[in-house]
Amino acid sequence: VKKDLSLSELEISRLGAVIKILKDTSHYHTSRFADADIALLLKLLKSWPLAMIFPVIDILRMLVLHPDGATVLLKHVEDENDILMEMIKRVTTNPPLPPNLLTGIRAVTNLFKNLPYHTWLQKHQSEWSTGLIRSYKHICFCGLCPNLTLIIGCMGILDVFSSCYSSPNKNLQLSYATMILNYAVLLIEKKDLEGQSQVLTAALEIAEGENIEVDSKFRALVAVGSLEHLDVFLAQMLDGLVKRIALDFDVENVAKTAKASKETKIAEVGADIELLTKQK
Repeated sequence: VKKDLSLSELEISRLGAVIKILKDTSHYHTSRFADADIALLLKLLKSWPLAMIFPVIDILRMLVLHPDGATVLLKHVEDENDILMEMIKRVTTNPPLPPNLLTGIRAVTNLFKNLPYHTWLQKHQSEWSTGLIRSYKHICFCGLCPNLTLIIGCMGILDVFSSCYSSPNKNLQLSYATMILNYAVLLIEKKDLEGQSQVLTAALEIAEGENIEVDSKFRALVAVGSLEHLDVFLAQMLDGLVKRIALDFDVENVAKTAKASKETKIAEVGADIELLTKQK
């Protein structure tokens, strides 16, 4: 191992102690972590090559499920050295390594189980940039020019993981769809219409995609149905973001296709979505 990548005896000992705590699930209610533990993980995330960081990502995935670990980690998420954003940046670096990408998206999904992280998840769900990444036809979010094509660049969590839905790796597909469903639930709770519109876009991409694993498509359709159901109660907002994106992606046809599926659970949720679209 190169000298600048090697760990000191103290760091090796500290890392071993972290792993031991995470393995001892029966004592999660009493075990504790130190700020130095998180600082060490951040150092490894930044300094180790992509091919070496999988264990660090996996530790973070488990750390957010530990009561004290999640609390200590949060302090290093809210400061300028956001360890979670650093992890996301590393695992999505082109070309991404599938094990890193899969474990990274699972780590993010675990955050939904912790209420204190919900604000962070909402904040980083989609961050607007000047880059030209995705085009939504006939939609202008300003509401003043509905016949224009607005090209929007978003560099948030949804966008950097968006390639997962079309991956041949079924586990990646499922993990991404699970994250989308969690985001749908969170943003409905937060009454974040703009965020919901972006989640709906992502969910419909999965629902319309080819070679999508059944459980992944099912979870995406449940997300669509949840967001569509909410928009029924917002029908008076005729130019609402959620409704306009649903129309642009022809959600009625998505529902019809799902309803005709040979997979019972896909057909059932497709029928539910079709019913919701007819209520508008």
